[in-house]
Amino acid sequence: MLKYAQIVNEQTKQVNVGLGTDVEFYKSIGMTEMDVEQCEWNSTWYLTGYAPKKPEPTPEQEIETLKRELADVDEKSMRAVRAKLTGKSTEEDDLFLNQLELRAEQLRQRIRDLQEN
Repeated sequence: MLKYAQIVNEQTKQVNVGLGTDVEFYKSIGMTEMDVEQCEWNSTWYLTGYAPKKPEPTPEQEIETLKRELADVDEKSMRAVRAKLTGKSTEEDDLFLNQLELRAEQLRQRIRDLQEN
């Protein structure tokens, strides 16, 4: 997209972008019309085609993310089991509990796979 911008890093092609409509002001501070794009994961502006891709998480980071999701799934499972034990669950609750159990097993398996490598 065309915007008034100024390159601030020649190596990465990062730019400062004028986001308003005062074209004369942008020209007066050295900005020119350039084809730019905003990086999807960090909101920084770059010349089109130079925005970096989001870095892949390390195995340790992925394990921590999976453990947080697993804790959430386990908490939901506990609530569903309590409802079942007290006779307050419905058939829909039972299906939800089955889905939670399957997701928990998937998460545990992925964590084991990452820890083995």
